[in-house]
Amino acid sequence: MAEIRPLIAALALAGLLAGCATTPTAPPQLELPQGTLASAPVELERWWTSFQDPALTGLIDEALANNVDVLAAQQRLAQSRAELGLANSAFLPEVGLALSGSRGSASGDVQQPRQAQPTPTGNQYRGGLTLSYEIDLSGRLRAARTAADARLAASRYAREGTAASVAGQVAKAYFTLLHLDADQALATQALSARQEALGLRHKLLSAGMARREDIQLAEAQLASTRASLVQTEALRERAEASLAVLLGRSPRQIMAAAPPREPVLAKLAQAPEIPAGLHAELLQRRPDVRAAEAQLVAASAGVDEARARYFPSLSLSGFFGGESLSLSNLLESSTRTWNIGAAIAQPLVGLYRVGRQVEQAQAVREQVLLTYQQTARQAYADTRAALAAHRAAREQLVAAESTAKAVAAVSELTNLRLRQGAASRLDLLDVENDRLSVERNRATALRDRVNALVDVYQALGGGWSETVAAKAQ
Repeated sequence: MAEIRPLIAALALAGLLAGCATTPTAPPQLELPQGTLASAPVELERWWTSFQDPALTGLIDEALANNVDVLAAQQRLAQSRAELGLANSAFLPEVGLALSGSRGSASGDVQQPRQAQPTPTGNQYRGGLTLSYEIDLSGRLRAARTAADARLAASRYAREGTAASVAGQVAKAYFTLLHLDADQALATQALSARQEALGLRHKLLSAGMARREDIQLAEAQLASTRASLVQTEALRERAEASLAVLLGRSPRQIMAAAPPREPVLAKLAQAPEIPAGLHAELLQRRPDVRAAEAQLVAASAGVDEARARYFPSLSLSGFFGGESLSLSNLLESSTRTWNIGAAIAQPLVGLYRVGRQVEQAQAVREQVLLTYQQTARQAYADTRAALAAHRAAREQLVAAESTAKAVAAVSELTNLRLRQGAASRLDLLDVENDRLSVERNRATALRDRVNALVDVYQALGGGWSETVAAKAQ
C-alpha cells in the first residue's frame, strides 16, 4: 500500500494541473457601433416572404431542398456529427472478441515446479473477451469532445450560411428574370414603333417632306433597338439556365422548361420598405460570424488537447476467456482464465514533441482568432455598403419614377394633340419611343432596388432560423 500512495499522489497532481491549464474559448469583445443601424429589416428568417410572391417562395424552397451546395454542406454537417460521435465513443470501454494461437517450445527456466520436463514443442490457444478503458485524468478526451462539438456547431452555421447565400442568389436571379421579361416586352414595343416611324419617314421622303439624314438616323435607331432586343433575349435564356442550376434541376429539366414566374413588371415594384431602429448587435447573428466563433472554440479546445499530452495517461485492461493447448478444449470450464491490469504512461523523451504540438495548436488558435475578428469586421463593412447601395438604388428609382411620369404626361398630351389635328402620327411615335426607353430605365432601377434589398438581408445574416437549425442538428 505504501508503494501505491506516491502513484496516486502523482496522478492527482497531474489531474489538478491539467484542470488548471485551460484555454479561454470565449471570443474577444468587439468594439460595436453605438446606437442602432440606420435601417434594417425586421423579418430576417424568411425575408423572401415579405415580397408576397408565391413563385419566388416556391423557387427558394426548391433550391434549399435540391441545390448542390446546400446538399454538400448538409453532408459536411453529417461528417462533423460523426466526428463528435467518435469523440464521445472515447469515453466508453472497448470490448472485443480475441482468438489467438501459437506454436513453440518453453524454456526449462520457466517451467512450473510440478512439471517434470519441459514440453519440447506444442500449441497454445487463447480466446475470450477483451476490455480496455482509458481514464481521462488529463482532460485530453474532454478537450477533444469539446473541439468536436464546436466543429459540429461551425458546420451547422456553415450549412445555414450556404442556404442563406443560395436563397439570395435565387431571389436576385428571379428578379433579374422579371426585369428581362419586362425589358424584352418593352424592347419589342419599341422595335414595332421604330419600324412604323421609319416607314412614315420613307413616305415623307418620297413626298419631299423629309431629309435623307432623318432616314439614316431612324435606321440606326431601329438597328440599335433590334440589337438590344436580341441581347435581352440571349440574357433571358442564360438567366433561366443559371436559375435552373441554382434550383438543382437536372440537365433535361434545364433544357425542357424555364423556371415559373409572372412576367409582370409590377412584381418588382412590390418590394417591402426597410424600417429603421434595430440594434447594431443584430449583425452578430450572421452565420459566418457564428461559424468563426465556433471554430475559435474548437481551436482553443485543440490547445488544451495538445497540452494534456504532457501528463500521464492511465488505462485499464482485462481478459476473460479460455487458454488451452488444444483448440477443441478452449471452451471447457477447466480452461477458464482471466486477468485485469492497469498501466500508467508518462511521456519523457516525447515531451519535446508534445511541446511542438502545443505550439502548433496555439498558432492555429491565433489564426482562427484573427479570422474571427476579420469576419466580424467584414460583417459590418458588408452591412454599411449594402445599406448605402440600397439608399442609392432607392433614390435612383425615385428619379426614374419621376422621369417616367413626366414622359407619360408628354405622351398623353401628344395623343390629345393628335386627336385635335395639332400633331402627327410620327410625333406620337417619337414620344412613344422616348416613353419606352424611360420605362426600360425604370425597370432597371426597380431591379437594382430589389437586388440591393436582397443584399441588405444577406448582410444582416437573414435567411436562416437558429431555432430550426438547432433542431436539425
